[in-house]
Amino acid sequence: MAAKTSAVCIADWQLDEQWEGGLLASSTQVGPERLEAAAACPRCRTPLAWDAASVRCQSCARVYPFSELGIPILLAGDPPTLEETWYPGALGVLPPGLRRFARRHRRLLIPELTYRSPNRRELVAKFVASLPATATIANVGGGTRRYGPNIVNIDVEPLAGVDLVGVAEQLPLLDGSCDGAVLQAVLEHVRNAELTLSELHRVLRPGAPLFIEVPFMQGYHPSPGDYRRYTEQGLRAELADHGFDVEDSGVAVGPASAMAWVAAEFLAFLVSGRSERVYRLVRPVSRWLTQPIKYADRWLDTHPMAHTIPSGVWARGRRGE
Repeated sequence: MAAKTSAVCIADWQLDEQWEGGLLASSTQVGPERLEAAAACPRCRTPLAWDAASVRCQSCARVYPFSELGIPILLAGDPPTLEETWYPGALGVLPPGLRRFARRHRRLLIPELTYRSPNRRELVAKFVASLPATATIANVGGGTRRYGPNIVNIDVEPLAGVDLVGVAEQLPLLDGSCDGAVLQAVLEHVRNAELTLSELHRVLRPGAPLFIEVPFMQGYHPSPGDYRRYTEQGLRAELADHGFDVEDSGVAVGPASAMAWVAAEFLAFLVSGRSERVYRLVRPVSRWLTQPIKYADRWLDTHPMAHTIPSGVWARGRRGE
Protein backbone atom coordinates (compact mmCIF):
# COMPACT_ATOMS: atom_id res chain seq x y z
CA MET A 1 0.00 0.00 0.00
CA ALA A 2 1.61 3.24 -1.09
CA ALA A 3 1.48 6.04 1.47
CA LYS A 4 0.77 9.58 0.48
CA THR A 5 0.65 12.82 2.40
CA SER A 6 -2.86 14.07 3.00
CA ALA A 7 -4.43 17.47 3.37
CA VAL A 8 -6.49 16.02 6.23
CA CYS A 9 -5.76 18.29 9.17
CA ILE A 10 -5.38 17.53 12.85
CA ALA A 11 -9.06 18.29 13.43
CA ASP A 12 -9.87 15.48 11.00
CA TRP A 13 -7.82 12.72 12.58
CA GLN A 14 -9.00 13.76 16.05
CA LEU A 15 -12.43 12.64 14.94
CA ASP A 16 -11.08 9.15 15.37
CA GLU A 17 -10.68 7.48 18.73
CA GLN A 18 -8.01 9.17 20.81
CA TRP A 19 -6.67 7.58 23.97
CA GLU A 20 -7.22 10.56 26.25
CA GLY A 21 -7.03 10.67 29.99
CA GLY A 22 -10.24 11.45 31.79
CA LEU A 23 -8.62 14.33 33.65
CA LEU A 24 -8.75 17.81 32.21
CA ALA A 25 -6.25 19.84 34.16
CA SER A 26 -5.76 23.53 34.87
CA SER A 27 -5.49 25.81 31.86
CA THR A 28 -2.75 27.89 33.50
CA GLN A 29 0.07 28.52 31.03
CA VAL A 30 3.72 28.11 31.95
CA GLY A 31 5.47 31.38 32.81
CA PRO A 32 7.72 33.00 30.16
CA GLU A 33 10.81 32.92 32.37
CA ARG A 34 10.53 29.17 32.91
CA LEU A 35 9.83 28.60 29.21
CA GLU A 36 12.79 30.67 28.00
CA ALA A 37 15.11 29.00 30.51
CA ALA A 38 14.25 25.52 29.19
CA ALA A 39 13.72 26.03 25.44
CA ALA A 40 16.46 25.26 22.92
CA CYS A 41 17.16 25.10 19.21
CA PRO A 42 16.03 21.62 18.08
CA ARG A 43 19.06 21.38 15.77
CA CYS A 44 21.86 22.67 18.00
CA ARG A 45 20.31 22.06 21.44
CA THR A 46 21.61 25.46 22.48
CA PRO A 47 19.84 28.48 24.08
CA LEU A 48 17.60 30.84 22.15
CA ALA A 49 17.47 34.62 21.96
CA TRP A 50 13.89 35.86 22.31
CA ASP A 51 12.23 38.97 20.90
CA ALA A 52 8.67 40.04 20.16
CA ALA A 53 8.52 38.64 16.62
CA SER A 54 10.63 35.46 16.72
CA VAL A 55 13.26 33.43 18.52
CA ARG A 56 16.79 32.88 17.24
CA CYS A 57 19.35 30.18 17.96
CA GLN A 58 22.43 31.70 19.57
CA SER A 59 24.63 29.08 17.91
CA CYS A 60 23.44 28.51 14.33
CA ALA A 61 21.46 31.80 14.07
CA ARG A 62 18.40 29.95 12.73
CA VAL A 63 15.22 32.00 13.25
CA TYR A 64 12.00 30.37 14.47
CA PRO A 65 8.63 32.14 14.10
CA PHE A 66 5.66 32.42 16.43
CA SER A 67 2.22 31.05 15.54
CA GLU A 68 -0.85 33.26 15.42
CA LEU A 69 -1.41 32.31 19.07
CA GLY A 70 2.11 33.44 19.98
CA ILE A 71 3.53 29.90 20.33
CA PRO A 72 7.17 29.38 19.23
CA ILE A 73 7.42 26.98 16.26
CA LEU A 74 10.63 25.13 17.11
CA LEU A 75 10.79 22.62 14.27
CA ALA A 76 14.00 21.59 12.53
CA GLY A 77 12.01 20.27 9.55
CA ASP A 78 8.44 19.76 8.41
CA PRO A 79 5.90 18.63 11.04
CA PRO A 80 4.53 15.09 10.78
CA THR A 81 1.40 14.78 8.65
CA LEU A 82 -1.41 12.28 8.37
CA GLU A 83 -1.08 9.85 5.47
CA GLU A 84 -4.47 9.64 3.77
CA THR A 85 -3.94 6.04 2.67
CA TRP A 86 -3.94 4.88 6.28
CA TYR A 87 -6.69 7.16 7.64
CA PRO A 88 -9.66 4.97 8.73
CA GLY A 89 -12.23 7.66 9.57
CA ALA A 90 -15.46 8.64 7.84
CA LEU A 91 -14.69 12.25 6.92
CA GLY A 92 -13.39 11.38 3.48
CA VAL A 93 -16.69 9.78 2.45
CA LEU A 94 -19.00 12.45 3.89
CA PRO A 95 -20.38 15.39 1.89
CA PRO A 96 -18.78 18.74 2.82
CA GLY A 97 -21.82 19.91 4.80
CA LEU A 98 -21.94 16.76 6.91
CA ARG A 99 -18.18 16.89 7.32
CA ARG A 100 -18.42 20.30 9.00
CA PHE A 101 -21.23 19.03 11.22
CA ALA A 102 -19.15 15.97 12.19
CA ARG A 103 -16.21 18.14 13.20
CA ARG A 104 -18.38 20.35 15.38
CA HIS A 105 -20.15 17.45 17.11
CA ARG A 106 -17.38 14.88 17.41
CA ARG A 107 -18.14 14.01 21.04
CA LEU A 108 -21.76 13.25 20.23
CA LEU A 109 -21.02 11.22 17.10
CA ILE A 110 -18.00 9.15 18.12
CA PRO A 111 -17.83 7.87 21.70
CA GLU A 112 -14.53 7.07 23.35
CA LEU A 113 -13.92 3.35 23.67
CA THR A 114 -11.57 3.62 26.64
CA TYR A 115 -12.62 4.08 30.24
CA ARG A 116 -10.35 5.05 33.10
CA SER A 117 -11.55 4.17 36.57
CA PRO A 118 -11.17 6.95 39.16
CA ASN A 119 -7.86 5.62 40.52
CA ARG A 120 -6.39 5.41 36.99
CA ARG A 121 -7.50 8.92 36.00
CA GLU A 122 -5.28 10.47 38.62
CA LEU A 123 -2.02 8.74 37.67
CA VAL A 124 -0.52 11.74 35.83
CA ALA A 125 -1.85 14.30 38.30
CA LYS A 126 -0.34 12.35 41.20
CA PHE A 127 2.97 12.11 39.35
CA VAL A 128 3.02 15.89 38.84
CA ALA A 129 1.99 16.50 42.46
CA SER A 130 4.88 14.33 43.67
CA LEU A 131 7.33 16.92 42.35
CA PRO A 132 7.87 20.37 43.89
CA ALA A 133 6.11 23.40 42.46
CA THR A 134 9.50 24.74 41.40
CA ALA A 135 10.13 21.71 39.15
CA THR A 136 10.03 22.15 35.38
CA ILE A 137 8.08 19.26 33.86
CA ALA A 138 7.91 18.52 30.13
CA ASN A 139 4.55 17.23 28.90
CA VAL A 140 5.48 15.84 25.49
CA GLY A 141 2.62 15.38 23.03
CA GLY A 142 0.04 16.36 25.63
CA GLY A 143 -1.87 18.70 23.36
CA THR A 144 -4.16 20.98 25.33
CA ARG A 145 -4.10 18.94 28.56
CA ARG A 146 -2.48 20.97 31.33
CA TYR A 147 -1.48 19.89 34.82
CA GLY A 148 -0.17 23.14 36.30
CA PRO A 149 1.87 26.31 35.73
CA ASN A 150 5.19 24.47 35.92
CA ILE A 151 4.37 22.21 32.95
CA VAL A 152 5.91 22.89 29.52
CA ASN A 153 3.44 21.53 26.95
CA ILE A 154 5.10 20.44 23.70
CA ASP A 155 3.09 19.31 20.69
CA VAL A 156 3.35 19.14 16.89
CA GLU A 157 0.47 21.62 16.44
CA PRO A 158 0.18 25.20 17.77
CA LEU A 159 -3.02 24.48 19.69
CA ALA A 160 -4.34 26.60 22.54
CA GLY A 161 -2.57 25.44 25.70
CA VAL A 162 0.62 24.38 23.89
CA ASP A 163 3.81 26.21 24.97
CA LEU A 164 6.25 24.99 22.32
CA VAL A 165 5.70 23.40 18.93
CA GLY A 166 8.20 20.61 18.38
CA VAL A 167 8.59 16.88 17.76
CA ALA A 168 9.51 14.24 20.30
CA GLU A 169 12.50 13.03 18.26
CA GLN A 170 14.05 16.53 18.40
CA LEU A 171 12.81 18.07 21.61
CA PRO A 172 13.32 21.86 21.67
CA LEU A 173 14.71 21.72 25.21
CA LEU A 174 18.16 22.17 26.73
CA ASP A 175 20.14 19.24 28.07
CA GLY A 176 19.16 18.50 31.68
CA SER A 177 16.62 21.33 31.74
CA CYS A 178 13.69 19.28 33.10
CA ASP A 179 12.97 17.93 36.57
CA GLY A 180 10.36 15.50 35.24
CA ALA A 181 8.59 14.44 32.06
CA VAL A 182 5.24 13.00 30.98
CA LEU A 183 4.73 11.00 27.79
CA GLN A 184 1.07 9.98 27.75
CA ALA A 185 -0.25 8.03 24.74
CA VAL A 186 2.51 9.41 22.51
CA LEU A 187 5.17 6.72 21.97
CA GLU A 188 2.92 4.75 19.61
CA HIS A 189 2.55 7.81 17.38
CA VAL A 190 6.18 8.86 16.91
CA ARG A 191 8.13 7.50 13.94
CA ASN A 192 11.25 6.78 16.00
CA ALA A 193 10.57 5.50 19.52
CA GLU A 194 14.23 4.90 20.36
CA LEU A 195 15.18 8.47 19.47
CA THR A 196 12.22 9.79 21.46
CA LEU A 197 13.31 7.95 24.61
CA SER A 198 16.90 9.07 24.07
CA GLU A 199 15.69 12.68 23.81
CA LEU A 200 13.75 12.35 27.06
CA HIS A 201 16.88 10.97 28.72
CA ARG A 202 18.84 13.96 27.39
CA VAL A 203 16.50 16.71 28.61
CA LEU A 204 15.98 15.20 32.07
CA ARG A 205 18.49 15.96 34.77
CA PRO A 206 20.14 12.90 36.39
CA GLY A 207 17.70 11.21 38.74
CA ALA A 208 14.65 13.03 37.35
CA PRO A 209 11.46 10.96 36.98
CA LEU A 210 9.54 10.03 33.83
CA PHE A 211 5.90 8.94 33.60
CA ILE A 212 4.87 7.13 30.42
CA GLU A 213 1.65 5.52 29.18
CA VAL A 214 1.33 3.43 26.03
CA PRO A 215 -1.39 1.27 24.45
CA PHE A 216 -1.31 -2.50 24.23
CA MET A 217 -4.67 -3.74 22.87
CA GLN A 218 -6.11 -0.80 20.93
CA GLY A 219 -7.19 -0.40 17.34
CA TYR A 220 -5.32 1.70 14.83
CA HIS A 221 -5.65 5.41 15.67
CA PRO A 222 -3.26 7.66 13.73
CA SER A 223 -2.28 10.97 15.31
CA PRO A 224 -0.79 11.48 12.77
CA GLY A 225 0.78 7.97 12.59
CA ASP A 226 0.37 4.80 14.66
CA TYR A 227 3.39 2.48 14.72
CA ARG A 228 3.62 0.21 17.78
CA ARG A 229 2.17 -1.38 20.94
CA TYR A 230 3.71 -2.47 24.26
CA THR A 231 3.05 -5.00 26.99
CA GLU A 232 3.80 -3.89 30.54
CA GLN A 233 6.87 -6.14 30.53
CA GLY A 234 7.97 -4.73 27.18
CA LEU A 235 7.57 -1.13 28.32
CA ARG A 236 9.71 -1.75 31.40
CA ALA A 237 12.39 -3.35 29.25
CA GLU A 238 12.29 -0.47 26.74
CA LEU A 239 12.83 2.10 29.47
CA ALA A 240 15.65 0.10 31.05
CA ASP A 241 17.36 -0.21 27.67
CA HIS A 242 17.36 3.61 27.36
CA GLY A 243 18.96 4.38 30.70
CA PHE A 244 15.93 4.64 33.00
CA ASP A 245 15.61 2.89 36.35
CA VAL A 246 12.03 1.57 36.40
CA GLU A 247 10.35 2.06 39.78
CA ASP A 248 6.77 0.96 39.14
CA SER A 249 4.32 0.02 36.39
CA GLY A 250 0.78 -1.20 35.91
CA VAL A 251 -2.43 -1.20 33.89
CA ALA A 252 -3.52 2.27 32.77
CA VAL A 253 -6.68 1.25 30.88
CA GLY A 254 -8.21 -2.14 31.51
CA PRO A 255 -9.25 -5.19 29.47
CA ALA A 256 -12.91 -4.14 29.12
CA SER A 257 -11.81 -1.11 27.09
CA ALA A 258 -9.70 -3.41 24.93
CA MET A 259 -12.72 -5.62 24.34
CA ALA A 260 -14.98 -2.65 23.49
CA TRP A 261 -12.50 -1.38 20.89
CA VAL A 262 -11.86 -4.75 19.23
CA ALA A 263 -15.58 -5.58 19.21
CA ALA A 264 -16.45 -2.24 17.59
CA GLU A 265 -13.93 -2.76 14.80
CA PHE A 266 -14.97 -6.38 14.27
CA LEU A 267 -18.65 -5.44 14.07
CA ALA A 268 -17.89 -2.74 11.48
CA PHE A 269 -15.98 -5.31 9.41
CA LEU A 270 -18.73 -7.90 9.77
CA VAL A 271 -21.59 -5.73 8.50
CA SER A 272 -19.68 -3.74 5.88
CA GLY A 273 -19.89 -6.44 3.19
CA ARG A 274 -16.20 -5.92 2.31
CA SER A 275 -17.00 -2.30 1.35
CA GLU A 276 -14.50 0.31 2.53
CA ARG A 277 -17.10 3.08 2.30
CA VAL A 278 -19.67 1.16 4.36
CA TYR A 279 -17.00 0.24 6.91
CA ARG A 280 -16.07 3.90 7.41
CA LEU A 281 -19.72 4.94 7.80
CA VAL A 282 -20.61 2.06 10.13
CA ARG A 283 -17.70 2.54 12.55
CA PRO A 284 -19.35 5.34 14.60
CA VAL A 285 -22.50 3.21 14.97
CA SER A 286 -20.58 0.08 16.00
CA ARG A 287 -18.72 2.12 18.61
CA TRP A 288 -21.95 3.27 20.19
CA LEU A 289 -23.11 -0.36 20.33
CA THR A 290 -19.96 -1.70 22.03
CA GLN A 291 -18.81 1.24 24.15
CA PRO A 292 -20.86 0.22 27.27
CA ILE A 293 -18.50 -2.77 27.64
CA LYS A 294 -15.71 -0.41 28.69
CA TYR A 295 -17.37 0.41 32.00
CA ALA A 296 -16.52 -3.05 33.30
CA ASP A 297 -13.06 -1.58 33.80
CA ARG A 298 -14.39 0.01 36.98
CA TRP A 299 -13.42 -3.29 38.58
CA LEU A 300 -11.50 -5.24 35.94
CA ASP A 301 -8.51 -2.88 35.67
CA THR A 302 -7.39 -3.96 39.16
CA HIS A 303 -7.68 -7.69 38.43
CA PRO A 304 -4.32 -9.33 39.27
CA MET A 305 -4.10 -10.67 35.69
CA ALA A 306 -5.34 -7.53 33.91
CA HIS A 307 -1.85 -7.06 32.43
CA THR A 308 -2.47 -9.91 29.98
CA ILE A 309 -4.97 -8.02 27.77
CA PRO A 310 -5.11 -4.38 28.96
CA SER A 311 -6.01 -1.55 26.65
CA GLY A 312 -2.97 0.36 27.91
CA VAL A 313 -0.14 0.24 30.44
CA TRP A 314 2.00 2.74 32.36
CA ALA A 315 5.42 2.90 33.94
CA ARG A 316 7.40 5.29 36.08
CA GLY A 317 11.18 5.46 35.97
CA ARG A 318 14.09 7.74 36.70
CA ARG A 319 16.96 8.80 34.52
CA GLY A 320 20.06 6.99 35.66
CA GLU A 321 22.80 9.03 37.26
